[in-house]
Amino acid sequence: MRLCPRALYLPACLTLTNDVRTLQRPRLKVSSLFLDIKAGCDNVDYNKLARILREGGIPPFLVSWVSPFLGERSCTLVFQAAPGTPAPINVGPPQGSLISPLLFLLYVAPLHFTIRQGLMISYVGDFSLTVASLPYGGNIRRLQELFDKLDAKAALLGVSFSVQKTELIH
Repeated sequence: MRLCPRALYLPACLTLTNDVRTLQRPRLKVSSLFLDIKAGCDNVDYNKLARILREGGIPPFLVSWVSPFLGERSCTLVFQAAPGTPAPINVGPPQGSLISPLLFLLYVAPLHFTIRQGLMISYVGDFSLTVASLPYGGNIRRLQELFDKLDAKAALLGVSFSVQKTELIH
């Protein structure tokens, strides 16, 4: 059985829909800010990931297994059938690997926090911040504060959010 990529988002969409309806019941206004991590996997730093894994209780043998997977790779460019010198690749887990999305999820796990009268949902490199209050203006102020907090945490990991892919929905 093959899953449609959209089907993978379904649980997050259902969670968001349910929570928005719950927040609206006491006649609160609900707003969501949708964010996308720019070049997500390319910005995974092995040393930071190793620290996150160790602090998360991952056994040392698994942490050491990740090291060659992320940091001991090289690429050789071939021009006119003359191979060049191998160059190290220092940018995150390889695209297309089955473990790359999992490593990225573990890498961005420190970005998550609890929102009073709201929620944060993420799916790989996509995040949503949802808040509720009586006026929409209050939501905008809260979302700005939450985004600033999230952006500061992201900067510590060396990732940022794509402005072009950011959306605000009331």
